[in-house]
Amino acid sequence: MNRLKTIYYLTVLALFTVVIFLVFTTVWLLTVLFDRNRTVCHRLSRFWSKMIYRLCPWWKVRVTGLENVIYGRPYVVVSNHQAMLDIPLLYVLPFDFKWVSKREVYKIPIFGWVLWMHGDVAIERGGTASAKAMLAKCEAYLKRGVSVVMFPEGTRTKTGRVNAFKEGAMMLAQQSGADILPVVIDGTFDAFGKGGIAAPHTFQVRILAPIGADEISRASTRELRDTLNTLMCDTHRAVAPRHYQDKK
Repeated sequence: MNRLKTIYYLTVLALFTVVIFLVFTTVWLLTVLFDRNRTVCHRLSRFWSKMIYRLCPWWKVRVTGLENVIYGRPYVVVSNHQAMLDIPLLYVLPFDFKWVSKREVYKIPIFGWVLWMHGDVAIERGGTASAKAMLAKCEAYLKRGVSVVMFPEGTRTKTGRVNAFKEGAMMLAQQSGADILPVVIDGTFDAFGKGGIAAPHTFQVRILAPIGADEISRASTRELRDTLNTLMCDTHRAVAPRHYQDKK
């Protein structure tokens, strides 16, 4: 029975993806010349992403901490990274944003094309020039009131736990003067567990209180990185203790 439910969901999702991608492409062509921040495309992506979860009747998404968001303020959003499903999950954030993504992700059919049409920010692995260009492009978006989302771990976790952070997001926050908005997510790492897609499953998004520009300016990037990493590790441990049981 679970296998049939899984086949049902994947079939419906595939058909929906083809249709919504055609709609998305049409909207992009109609708006690209005058919608500098791709606001219309972002709103459509938000609908697209929410439907990925709603099309599966056994899945639920729980969001807490929306009261920590000040509407109209751009943020450097930092989130832990568990799986590809993190991408649609984070569209529950109630504001427009751009992704910072590795260049190779842009080569993935449909998904990579959408990132390009969004005007999201690509970065090469280990490239200093690419990192500088990424920071400059992110700063430009922040100045226009558009938030930027980064995964400071740099790659997806292999254990479900929050890994050590890199300093790129902290450098961006210090250079731009933007607040950091920490977001802790859980559920995507084991979404396809023992019961498969058809098993009841809850995804959690916890939005923490932002770290203000004043506090950011007083700390070094390393101090800020370590403080944020500890905060998000402790929060994730409270949200999803199962990832930390019997593990050192």
